[in-house]
Amino acid sequence: MYLLDLPPELLIRVLDVATTVHPIPAHVLVLNKIIYSIAAPILYRHPYFPSISAMARFPPVIWGSETVGKPNTITVNLAGAEVGRGAFRDLWRLLSRTRFPSPGDVTNSTRLELEELRLCLHSTNDGDADDQSFQALDLVNPQRFIWTGPDPTHHFSIAIVASAVDVLFGRFRAWTKLQDLHLSNTAFPPRETTEGLFLTLPSTLRTLHLGQATLVPVVSLVCFLCDPRMNSLKFVRLVDCYVESIWGPRVRRADLERAVVQGQCGGMIPVVGEDERWEGQFDTLLERIRAIVRCEALTERIVGGDRADGLGGLE
Repeated sequence: MYLLDLPPELLIRVLDVATTVHPIPAHVLVLNKIIYSIAAPILYRHPYFPSISAMARFPPVIWGSETVGKPNTITVNLAGAEVGRGAFRDLWRLLSRTRFPSPGDVTNSTRLELEELRLCLHSTNDGDADDQSFQALDLVNPQRFIWTGPDPTHHFSIAIVASAVDVLFGRFRAWTKLQDLHLSNTAFPPRETTEGLFLTLPSTLRTLHLGQATLVPVVSLVCFLCDPRMNSLKFVRLVDCYVESIWGPRVRRADLERAVVQGQCGGMIPVVGEDERWEGQFDTLLERIRAIVRCEALTERIVGGDRADGLGGLE
């Protein structure tokens, strides 16, 4: 049986796998015109990069052309051994050479709008090994952004190092389309540097997920939750988030409520009066936190640390 004898729905699945695992995916496109017409949208509209070399081999294109169209999603999934090999530098080269005639001229109108940008990789503290300014992220404007670590979920590890957090949140300022943010395996920097960290997030945000995080800045998070700009925010999920290290207590919703009661945010928390009640949905700041925040324990330690009373919600 020839490849073209396959039913169209099966041929699409075959080409989807082929463009993912082929060392030079563009070679799949040159088999014939029929294969090209089916495989080109798969390759260019949902680019998947399992290695640094895959990004280097990706053919230059102009997003939005009649042949290619615009990508809906971009996924970078790198194993732990790829750390320090210049992932963000190569991602910047890829996006700049395929999208913009002038990489230095980036505006909201020229940023590549995506449904989802998904990263599964480690950042680095070594500025010589990779771009610590994350310039590549300034070339896109995703609706959903996910950054997780490549290690198994039961293995607590850090993918987003503390030195990368401030820079990363700074890039979020320009993402005017961002609705869903998912960050896992994060080491937040010392609290004296994170006072207004979450306030850099755009008002378009609907959901926030933090997982396997240490030194979570509770006060900054509370200020963000109570900011009247964040009326679109509907759900915040904190999974295995720790106040200090993994040997200390997890963040519980009571910690956020305590920050409100004690007024730890000072003037950063707005006063919600009779004329401003979060569009009528919440009468008090405490009710807002109780309504949208869920703290969970997912991975239990064998010994030591915060012994959650079973896996599930943490009040």
